[in-house]
Amino acid sequence: MRTLDFDIVIVGGGSAGCVIAARLAADSDARVLLLERGNPDTNRWIQIPATFFKALRTEADAVASEPDPSLDGRRFVVPQGKVMGGGSSVNGMIYMRGQHRDYDDWETEHGCTGWGFDRVLPTFKRQEANTRLSDDFHGQHGRLVVADPSAPHPVSAAILVAAVAAGIPRSDDFNGATQTGAGWYQVTAHGGQRQSAARCFLRPELGRPNLTVLTNHLAARIVIENRRAVGVEAFDEQGQPVVIRALREVVLTAGSFQTPKLLMLSGVGPRDVLERHGIPVLHEADEVGRNYQDHVGAPVTRRLKAPLGLHGADSGLKALKHAVDYWVFRRGLLTSNLLQAGACVDTSGAGRPDVQFNFAPFAPGAPGQPPLAFHAVQIHPMTMRPRSRGRLGLRSADPADAPHFETRILSDPDDLGTLRRGVRLAREICAQSPLRELLGAEIWPGADTSTATGSNTLDDAIRKQARTIFHPAGTCRMGPTPAAAVDLHLRVNGISGLRVADCSVMPALVSGNTNAPTMMIADRAADAILADL
Repeated sequence: MRTLDFDIVIVGGGSAGCVIAARLAADSDARVLLLERGNPDTNRWIQIPATFFKALRTEADAVASEPDPSLDGRRFVVPQGKVMGGGSSVNGMIYMRGQHRDYDDWETEHGCTGWGFDRVLPTFKRQEANTRLSDDFHGQHGRLVVADPSAPHPVSAAILVAAVAAGIPRSDDFNGATQTGAGWYQVTAHGGQRQSAARCFLRPELGRPNLTVLTNHLAARIVIENRRAVGVEAFDEQGQPVVIRALREVVLTAGSFQTPKLLMLSGVGPRDVLERHGIPVLHEADEVGRNYQDHVGAPVTRRLKAPLGLHGADSGLKALKHAVDYWVFRRGLLTSNLLQAGACVDTSGAGRPDVQFNFAPFAPGAPGQPPLAFHAVQIHPMTMRPRSRGRLGLRSADPADAPHFETRILSDPDDLGTLRRGVRLAREICAQSPLRELLGAEIWPGADTSTATGSNTLDDAIRKQARTIFHPAGTCRMGPTPAAAVDLHLRVNGISGLRVADCSVMPALVSGNTNAPTMMIADRAADAILADL
């Protein structure tokens, strides 16, 4: 069996892993290994912003839940990036940090001292290279390029005008003093290129002699001796076993599914789960795999009367024109992230936005399904702070198996109520000029579905339509007591030399997209690791 020696082994080459590996290699003499189960990020669909749906189909795998009673027995399917850069290589490139109060709540409600907004903001600013904004909330000298969307689509512009007509204030910065409003997103795409964590953080450091990157390596378990993590057992690209010794630390950045799975395979997790699969219990940790949460959406979908959307843009003469524009002039549709605009709205009157809307000049299908085969638009309401919780376990002791996944994703009635209000407001936006003049028949929820208060038909329709927004989190949440999966420095409780630094440590989901917060968490973890070296 082949054996390798490093000082620090990072398991998972997603957004978090790329940030931590780059920081540690650049700012220390530690020998750093970044281990990724997926491919290098060489697929051209990754780098072209507008082809992210193709990248998602080819460079991701999906975890399907058990039948979910809150979805009338339907399975909840969550695709996850399986490629260097992880989610940042396959996502829609929306740059949103969440609300200030999200992080203050981590501190005051969940006991995560040191994680309030004033403490995390400097890290966001340090990472950011914003091409437009430079103020108290933004940086311009970091690695991560953040820009306004290119080639704004006229249908998206019409939806924005309609949203303002429906009473939503206009916003030019969802990451500034307030998140409330409707406007163009800022995105991690610039100059016709996706600005992934792999591109912005990892790639500039790849020439360093103390940094090694291995792709297509599946981590099987963490080697734990005397309650200390000392390495990782893995299978290489040929399926052969390899032992990787970590002389200083193992860092898990494999995401909200793979990180808790790997901990449980290694004997760290709920006793009942481990014993069921014959895994020796090295540290009983009931919180590992619990607290699963995700943003959930139900997109209101309307036909366009005229061929004004993006249907057919990837075929025939249209595709040829877009290809010439992109490859010759670096302009046009292919430079766009497509999901260019949206809104954050307080629909409950609680004083902070609770629904995020994505505005799309096309109609994406459900996860794993192609876009709808006609010109259409979607106004997609999503829960921002879901209350429903699920859990992960093990399907078997085989590291190649997907985890056992129970969602109950709409089990809390407040989440269903949030989506009801979002659907109602989306329909109201559709009724405003200039959008209403462009729209034809409603595809979902449909003319037969009433959005009136107390309508059972709307609840039934939402349960059939509800889908992931690709933001799973919380399955190794941090906390101030030994009962938490990890402590406030992201060290796994009960096991030394082992840390978790991805979105699984979030005690509660942020109100918005998770890629930016995940990179912030990783950068703060790098600070803590460097301080311990």
